[in-house]
Amino acid sequence: MKKYMLLFRGQEGVDASKDALYERIQMHINWIEKLGDQHIDSQRLEEHGAHILNFNTVETDGAFIEAKEIILGYTIVAAINLDEAIFLAKTCPLLNYFEIMVRPVVS
Repeated sequence: MKKYMLLFRGQEGVDASKDALYERIQMHINWIEKLGDQHIDSQRLEEHGAHILNFNTVETDGAFIEAKEIILGYTIVAAINLDEAIFLAKTCPLLNYFEIMVRPVVS
């Protein structure tokens, strides 16, 4: 089995209230439980950070400029191949709220 990182990327117009966030966290936890041993790790990322464009340009202003550019978190799964990792990503209920990018992790 190989490791694949699922990156959750923001979409415009997603409800950002505390209640909506709590609901999505619960949905994610339930999905992780269904993944069983194929789930390796998941973390939500804080809103603040830095976007380094080059040696001279670093953007650090709060939540990033456009919500659609924010990487909200990640999940690492174990899958036989990219097709299976994509299948697992498509079973994630957060796909209703966010884009999910699937990338193989180099071992």
